[in-house]
Amino acid sequence: MELYGTLGPSDHSTEILNDMFQAGMTGLRLNLSHTNLADCEPWLHNLYAVAEKRHIVPDLLVDLQGPEVRIGILKEPLPLSDGCTVRLRPISAMAETAIPVPEAVFSYLKEGQTLRLDDGNIILTVTKVFQTMPEAEAEVKTGGLLSSRKSLAIDGVSVEMPTLTDQDLENLKVLRKYRVTGVMLPFVRGSEDLLNLKQALMNYHLAHIRIFAKIENRQGVEQLPSLLPHCDQIVVARGDLGNAYPLSKLPAVQKQIARTCLTFKKPFMVVTQMLASMTEHPVPTRAEVSDIFNAVLDGASSLMLTGETAAGRYPVEAMQVLSDTSFEALRYRMESKFFF
Repeated sequence: MELYGTLGPSDHSTEILNDMFQAGMTGLRLNLSHTNLADCEPWLHNLYAVAEKRHIVPDLLVDLQGPEVRIGILKEPLPLSDGCTVRLRPISAMAETAIPVPEAVFSYLKEGQTLRLDDGNIILTVTKVFQTMPEAEAEVKTGGLLSSRKSLAIDGVSVEMPTLTDQDLENLKVLRKYRVTGVMLPFVRGSEDLLNLKQALMNYHLAHIRIFAKIENRQGVEQLPSLLPHCDQIVVARGDLGNAYPLSKLPAVQKQIARTCLTFKKPFMVVTQMLASMTEHPVPTRAEVSDIFNAVLDGASSLMLTGETAAGRYPVEAMQVLSDTSFEALRYRMESKFFF
């Protein structure tokens, strides 16, 4: 069982990293949606200092930008109140009071559409689409504080974006330097995305790097069998999957993905909100512990914590809960002869 944390402001010190490995962590994820490998070099220096001291070779997975649609850079976080009207403008417009979005998005916008920002934490309804310019207005249905580079999803619509961004390609060039062992590709839409990534890795003589296909949209779910030959592991990324499907259907989608992976003997990982409450609290909810336990019973070969370790107040405690609970689930599976 592989147990991953996510590297970030809360857990990059040598002391915390050492304690997380002691708790049972086997590897780390580095989210490159907002940064690049070079900027994270001090964190990685700490990681490998701890690894050398513990005589281990940890997995380091980098999570690329990929074809995920994200807003641009905001000068400062934008407060959005329920019921207010906000403008959407192209990233290139550099508008201070509008939400900057990729220009490709505007050709998909229609009045009445629902937009979900920041993994669905902020919800907008499109009220007007301008015909003479790439611009739109939307009403805030569920408000919040919007920060730069947050995800953007349009209900029922898949925006065509390139598999890899320019920044992704720059990061791929230095994977060997930073001892990266795996690459996570978000929003995989079909086998072509994985083949594009595989070709890019081969171009940089990195064919040994493992590929993790993140299933985050309906296309990924529907195309799942065709993805399996082209990746090393499937990632059930429940955050954006919860935007693509009604939340009441999300558990069934997770089970469906697990069943397909087991049928074809493809390892899979479960991620997102495994221990979300531990971002702020030292003790998990009973539901979270049950979620981890059931993910292992479903056959998951890997589990991952994200914000709980990267930005949470209790990264070590969260990793300990993940480790203890997954161990108990594995023991139950063996003792009860629980088969998939």
